Amino acid sequence: MSIVLLYIGCLMLVGVALFHGVMGQKILISPLLQQRAGMMDEEMPRTMIQFGWQVTTILTLLPALYLFLVASGDTTGSPTMIFTIGLSFVGMGLANAVMTRLKHPGGFVLTATGLVVLLSLYI
Repeated sequence: MSIVLLYIGCLMLVGVALFHGVMGQKILISPLLQQRAGMMDEEMPRTMIQFGWQVTTILTLLPALYLFLVASGDTTGSPTMIFTIGLSFVGMGLANAVMTRLKHPGGFVLTATGLVVLLSLYI
């Protein structure tokens, strides 16, 4: 298992989370919340959209924390868990690439992140 690749995968996940939280808020969520038509005129949907977006950001940090703990030796790494994290991000990246027809950078970034995590098991 490559400790260096685990750290790199961890840093990539933190980068994904930060970019998702900050830029997604600026480019997507804030303009959406400025709309006041239909259900966007009600407070509950507006709050839930904001909450859901940032929860997704926070949830991206959990596998990053796990990879960090494994790489730093604070916990024994489960190859199955690391494989699942890597495969999940490859899957999300490929789904993003297909759904956006390669017009969104997330597909490339998520796939690359997942591949780094998977490679950490074999190098």
